[in-house]
Amino acid sequence: MLLNRSSGPKKGLIMANSVGIIDKDYYNNESNERHFYFQYYNIKSEEITIHKGDVIGQVIFQKYLLVDSDNATGNRKGGFGSTDKFN
Repeated sequence: MLLNRSSGPKKGLIMANSVGIIDKDYYNNESNERHFYFQYYNIKSEEITIHKGDVIGQVIFQKYLLVDSDNATGNRKGGFGSTDKFN
């Protein structure tokens, strides 16, 4: 899960999707190079500069279970909004 830090709104940053859920096949996908990406809205009237190394979000890793009838096949290509995009 990708989450905003509690200091985000104070800085004017809110996540576009509130909580980002990353599927298992996002890892080691050639289109994201194993990076996590956060999408933010600036809710302030002035510009906000984010510098390399600034801490703007947090990631929580969780175990997950599969249902007995999970028969998914194929390799997904893409990042945001790629749930239905397979090769």
